[in-house]
Amino acid sequence: MKTRLFGHTAVRSARSGLARGSSARGGRCAGRVALATLRAAWDAGTTLFDTADVYGMGRSESLIGKFLRETPATRGRSSSRRAGPLRSAGLAGKFSRAGVRQHTEASLKRLGVDALDLTQFHCIPFDVLKRGEVFEHVRELKREGKIRDFGVSVESMEEAAFCVKQEGVAALQIIFNIFRQKPIHTLFAEAKKRNVALLIRLHSRAACSRLK
Repeated sequence: MKTRLFGHTAVRSARSGLARGSSARGGRCAGRVALATLRAAWDAGTTLFDTADVYGMGRSESLIGKFLRETPATRGRSSSRRAGPLRSAGLAGKFSRAGVRQHTEASLKRLGVDALDLTQFHCIPFDVLKRGEVFEHVRELKREGKIRDFGVSVESMEEAAFCVKQEGVAALQIIFNIFRQKPIHTLFAEAKKRNVALLIRLHSRAACSRLK
């Protein structure tokens, strides 16, 4: 599988990743099936795994942690896992310094790692982003070595334009598909200039039509 440098980090990552890893929010996946999927993805060259605390209420992270322990080749490979705590937006406490730290440390424990390669805020309210405290919370965790880099998953191009300019942001996750082409004109050049990685997620046409 082809790889490329991941933004301004020194990590080379596969061009495609395995999202959610093993267990999504609404359903259950047998552990043996989840682990077999992870192993097959790794054997095929996937080095980027996207998980979150709300996927299976922590079960997805625990299963990926088991996979990491059972796969010696993943040890020390900083591009081999990507964790995204704080995927569930809505509770103000989750965005406080204590909340960010609590969710990060819980993810570290479930994954069985010393540091998260990339942690992302997922579609949290724009007014929370604009206040700026959440960025300082993750900068502090990076200084402490609990995370290696941080990014933001956004919905609107207004959010993307704001976040790409924040100090230390290594990645943005955006909606981009055949129906949603706006990022070509409003984001790609700025992200390239600032060496910010772009992670692409797809949505349905109906969902995209509601996004500005």
